[in-house]
Amino acid sequence: MNRNKLQKLIQDLSKFRKRGGIKSNELETFAKDLGRKRSPRGSEPTWISISFPDLRPLSIPHHSGDLNKFTAGSILD
Repeated sequence: MNRNKLQKLIQDLSKFRKRGGIKSNELETFAKDLGRKRSPRGSEPTWISISFPDLRPLSIPHHSGDLNKFTAGSILD
C-alpha cells in the first residue's frame, strides 16, 4: 500500500463518519480496499485481513437499506 492509496482510504473513512446512511455494500468495498477478504465463517459476512492475520475479524451485517448509525460507527472503529 502506497502513500496515495492510504491517503484516499483516510479520506473515505472521514466521509463515512460525516455522513449518515451507510450501506453494507459500501463498507464491504471499503474492507476490500483495506486488504481484507471474505471468510465463510459466522452467520454474518466476516472479513479477515490478508496482510495482518492477527487482526480481529470484522463482521459486516448484510441487510437491505442503510445500516444503523451506531452499527456503522462500530464497524468503522
